[in-house]
Amino acid sequence: MKKYIGTKTVQATPAVRKGDKIYLPGDEIPKSLETVEDGYKVIYPNGYESWCPKDEFEKTYHLAETAVERMHLEYTELSEKNGNLYAFIRSEKFKECNTDTKALLLAQDVAMADYMNLLATRTTLMETGQGGMGTFSFGVAITLLEKGFVLRREGWNGKGLMVFKQVPTDIRAEIIPGMQSVPEEAKRLIMESAKHIDYTSQCLIYNRQTGRADSWVASISDIFAKDWELVTE
Repeated sequence: MKKYIGTKTVQATPAVRKGDKIYLPGDEIPKSLETVEDGYKVIYPNGYESWCPKDEFEKTYHLAETAVERMHLEYTELSEKNGNLYAFIRSEKFKECNTDTKALLLAQDVAMADYMNLLATRTTLMETGQGGMGTFSFGVAITLLEKGFVLRREGWNGKGLMVFKQVPTDIRAEIIPGMQSVPEEAKRLIMESAKHIDYTSQCLIYNRQTGRADSWVASISDIFAKDWELVTE
């Protein structure tokens, strides 16, 4: 026998069964010696209707009508899977895995933890209107920088500091002579050769109090930090 995992979406309502008949809330249940069983009337996607005992139904299905309910369900399922992975990583079987498999499992563990953190934060924000993005790892920070968000570290001493990725820009020949940021000799050499400047991927660290901007490259402490946060105001 092989193990199978099934997933299906159904519609259901609480209903009791007495004998071979199903009664919905509000129905009059006739008096008799037959046992009344609590459960649910279930309608499957193909229209088939059945009745399921209460304990069995609630063990198998979870309410998912709203986005918040679906996110709670996803978090619960992911937490269970991440717990199983966490246990395996700390087992003797993990030590028997080759290097590639170990690296993939550890990376999966980190990715799942980051995803759970984001799910929890989103759920709190949707339920209460409070909470915001929270803090996150450098892996998440890189993704957000690439998407154009502005970030900082909670642990930075300087006030007003923030980091962002410059938008790749093609500076054409007619603009170069008026550029303040390029020395005259550099302008001459550029105009004698390619006649344009392609700004590619680079980040700036900007001080909102002084207006100063410098090129920024993440330090080793920035890379391993988990206190990155979104700048929104």
